[in-house]
Amino acid sequence: MKVICKQTTSEGFNLKEVTSVLSNEFDYTFGGYGLELNKEYIIMGIVLYKDSNCLYYLIDVNGRPGWFPFLLFDVSDNSLPANWFTKVISKKESTPVYCLIGFEELCKEEDFYHNLIEREETAMRIYFRRKIEIEKIYNS
Repeated sequence: MKVICKQTTSEGFNLKEVTSVLSNEFDYTFGGYGLELNKEYIIMGIVLYKDSNCLYYLIDVNGRPGWFPFLLFDVSDNSLPANWFTKVISKKESTPVYCLIGFEELCKEEDFYHNLIEREETAMRIYFRRKIEIEKIYNS
């Protein structure tokens, strides 16, 4: 799946749904986020949190994977890699995640999601290996 960045701020977001920001003035171009308007990005994963109805896309911006609200993007290619997985998590479990879609480790390894957020070395190596594989799919 590929998307094009259509806005870089949280202006117009319903803050009850997009729980990752606290105001409609949040700017995703600063603070290490680095989103670029009109740039196309490859989606590495999708998450839905239990306390939100907003999908978040896992995108690599300047070598740093991060989760971004779908509202920032327009879908330019809605195909998903054939080897992706889906994981639905019971709302009774203590994790904030309800559903994950993405490469195998993201969906099947218990701590991978958390380790990726924490930028743990092994998780980052796996992420970038998977990114190379997905880039080959979309660039062939």
